Amino acid sequence: MSSKIIIIAVAILLIISFSVLFVIETKNHNYDYNKTWSVAYFENPRDNSLDFAIENHEGVAAEYGYKIFVGDDKVIDEKVEINAGAKQQISPVIPSERLSGNKVLIEVNYKSKDYKIYKSL
Repeated sequence: MSSKIIIIAVAILLIISFSVLFVIETKNHNYDYNKTWSVAYFENPRDNSLDFAIENHEGVAAEYGYKIFVGDDKVIDEKVEINAGAKQQISPVIPSERLSGNKVLIEVNYKSKDYKIYKSL
């Protein structure tokens, strides 16, 4: 009788342990769980386009400002509103003769955070 109780108790403890571990791992795999962050990146860094994306993982809708510099000249200065957890793709239009041989800087800002990405064409 006592051996059946021990086996049942061990089985119940294993089920509880696996359940707790499952919940903890599920939270760890959620990028937005107790975290606030944003990211800016080129959609395809190997081609000659300037298409880039901004992802909002701040937990609330946010307004991001972005500036595009070709060499030392600012050519675009705009803002975009992005919902929480969403990604906004941006395809700036700049004449190719202006881009050739220049370094392009895209500066994205949200509140006091600045994100910079570079590309040489």
